[in-house]
Amino acid sequence: MVRNLKMIGCYAQTELGHGSNVAALETTATFDPETDEFVIHSPTTTSTKYWPGDLGRFASHAIVMARLIVGDQDYGTTPFMVQLRDVDTWKHMPGVQSGDIGPKIGYHSKDNGWASFNKVRIPRTDMLMGLTSLDREGNFEIAGDLRALYTIMMMIRVTIVYKGNSAIGMAATIATRYSAIRRQFKTIEGSKEERSLLDYQTQQYKLAPMIALCYIQTTVGHYCNEGFVELMKGMDNGEFDRLDVMHHLLAGYKAIFSDRIVAMVEIARKSCGGAGYSAWSGFPNLFFNTSPVPTYEGDNTVMLL
Repeated sequence: MVRNLKMIGCYAQTELGHGSNVAALETTATFDPETDEFVIHSPTTTSTKYWPGDLGRFASHAIVMARLIVGDQDYGTTPFMVQLRDVDTWKHMPGVQSGDIGPKIGYHSKDNGWASFNKVRIPRTDMLMGLTSLDREGNFEIAGDLRALYTIMMMIRVTIVYKGNSAIGMAATIATRYSAIRRQFKTIEGSKEERSLLDYQTQQYKLAPMIALCYIQTTVGHYCNEGFVELMKGMDNGEFDRLDVMHHLLAGYKAIFSDRIVAMVEIARKSCGGAGYSAWSGFPNLFFNTSPVPTYEGDNTVMLL
């Protein structure tokens, strides 16, 4: 079903009331021992899943992070596979509501959505049990090292650090090419030709550090990507000694790099004068695609702390 696109998934973690504070998510998954099912429920308005990509209209299934409730015991947030829509009619499954969250500053290609659950029942076996498990009698067991859960968010931060610098590279390329062609004022002694923008020190001061920064951050991005690959290989053998260092590096680099990326795109755009305001320049699209990065996959203030 996945290969023929009859089953399209998304990851539903963030809620209207909680983002970075994953431990405080409010969606519940209550075990019903009589039917051997979980009851997925959104008990409050703030427990509505909000922002997950493709959740609104495109996804038929979701990995829903919810609080595992067995009797009076709350075992904390755990992932569950929940079907959102009928794969033939694409209508919502009973008890499920979802939609797109509406217009954003940019990143319009992504269907960021919301979803709420009104006592939706799923089989007990639809709980993801790679690291934790719950048997038919309701006995909870930790089957693996829960530190592996950190790698879910870390993997996307690796992508931001590793590939996000391409936006600086594109911005610097556009601005440098424009500056080499565009001429402004006859300031060349003995010549009637106007001076290229790239000859002005003020323009060089904007673009040269940007190009250098792109190379530096790309090098660091490669280092982090290679380190993450080694981390994942080690975890397969139960080795977690690289986890803490990689977690700190990626949190810091994600925050610093993403702030710089957005800033550099804007500096490059303004260095092209009115031409940078045109959609044909490529800058508006670059800005729209990079503007969400400082806040998604961990707000930068939290990441720096």
